[in-house]
Amino acid sequence: MSLLKSPAILKYFAWVLVACNLLLLSWLDIHTGSIWGWAVTDFTDSHPFNLIDAVAIFQFALFAITADVVMRRSVARYNHHSKKSQIPAILVQCFTILIYAMFGLAGFILLYDHSVSNLVAASGAIGLSIGYVCRDMISDVVNSIVIQTDGLIAINDWIEVSDNGNTQYFQVVQFDRRMVTLRNRFDYLVKIPNTRFIGMSYVNLSKQGEDRGSRRTLEIKLDALNHSEKVIGVLNLALESVINTDSDFINWQYCGIKALESGSVTYLMAYECKPHLKPIDSNSRIMKVALRFLTAAGINTGSSMEVQTLDKYESKTSNRFYEIYEFSILRVMSHDEAMQLSKTATVVNCFKGEQLICQGEQADSMFLVSEGSLEVKVSGKDGNAITVATLWPGDCVGEMSLLTGAPRSADVFAKADAVLVEIKKENIAPILESNLRLIDEISELLAKRQAHSASLANNSGIGDLREQSHNLAKRILGFFFKGLH
Repeated sequence: MSLLKSPAILKYFAWVLVACNLLLLSWLDIHTGSIWGWAVTDFTDSHPFNLIDAVAIFQFALFAITADVVMRRSVARYNHHSKKSQIPAILVQCFTILIYAMFGLAGFILLYDHSVSNLVAASGAIGLSIGYVCRDMISDVVNSIVIQTDGLIAINDWIEVSDNGNTQYFQVVQFDRRMVTLRNRFDYLVKIPNTRFIGMSYVNLSKQGEDRGSRRTLEIKLDALNHSEKVIGVLNLALESVINTDSDFINWQYCGIKALESGSVTYLMAYECKPHLKPIDSNSRIMKVALRFLTAAGINTGSSMEVQTLDKYESKTSNRFYEIYEFSILRVMSHDEAMQLSKTATVVNCFKGEQLICQGEQADSMFLVSEGSLEVKVSGKDGNAITVATLWPGDCVGEMSLLTGAPRSADVFAKADAVLVEIKKENIAPILESNLRLIDEISELLAKRQAHSASLANNSGIGDLREQSHNLAKRILGFFFKGLH
């Protein structure tokens, strides 16, 4: 344990030193008639070195040590009780050097009977020479004191550095009297002299508060034939989805058009996230959701030739279903089976605030979200509606009603204008009849989803999952093919 951080140890040590000083003063008074050792000795004389000379030197050393410990005790006590600011260790070291230098100079003057003015002049000239030679080191030390005293950075802080329009992110690893050590996004260590660091343009993201983070941008280039307003709406929805489902992202976003060139449009997505996320990771998370939402909405992410080919041979509904079925429980189907089902699916438009599903009603269909978002609500104990889930493009709702005929278990409303693909019992029945294996696979997916929602998906619940999957398969068989189960 460092003495600087141990007020109790420093307290006892200081009292011991004070007692030693008093004992030394008493001894000098008894043996020399003066409590000051330098008053009875003069090093300019040619007399042989004796005990009194040693005691006089020791008295200055003891005074210096006592003053240093008292200073450290005061600093330790201040740092222990202060919550707003701390006196940095490097400043304490500078005080220590100053204390010993002052007592050393005083001892030299008093023991040799030198003129104070001549000695100060000589030491000043020497100090100027040393200062000029070590000016860079001194500058770094002074700036280290500024950094620590003002609390500009702390270990593990994240800073955003702007240089000629480029923005980089670093984590503070260490800083001492000469250097600040930073870790960049590639986990390389970068050492920067304190003087240069003070002159840098940076923002300490870790000191902005929990509701603030690192603001970053992501660019997506798409074909100019896509409807720009629709694209912006989908990208904004993707950002909203990430913010609502990922705790590493903060509630701030922007999406707009950055450039138009050579038949393509560059869209700019801006967002805010926790500083510890590497830009490559945060951008990847955003891009993954954005691509999913763009695909679900039928927005082309390739060339205009591909758009014409799809629209020429397949209907809009088929395209929508085929692009998003792999995100739902229907992903166990083959591509041929999915194509067959897509030909009978229908598109449903649901405007913001409109109710899509009513709790308790009998139904035999499910919906895949292609655009927009939905809110799933249930009645609370006080009778007020509580939102229990938000559904985004690629999510599905109503699968239990489709597969088992169970009544709707919640109310579902459009949180934003939504485009949905509806699958009905009569659409999927021929596919299940020709491939009964799908029932087992779909049942297993449903059981895992229900177990996950109930926080039961763990090693100890494997038997329950299997039993639940088996029961679901029996219910699906009974609903579609009475007498087969």
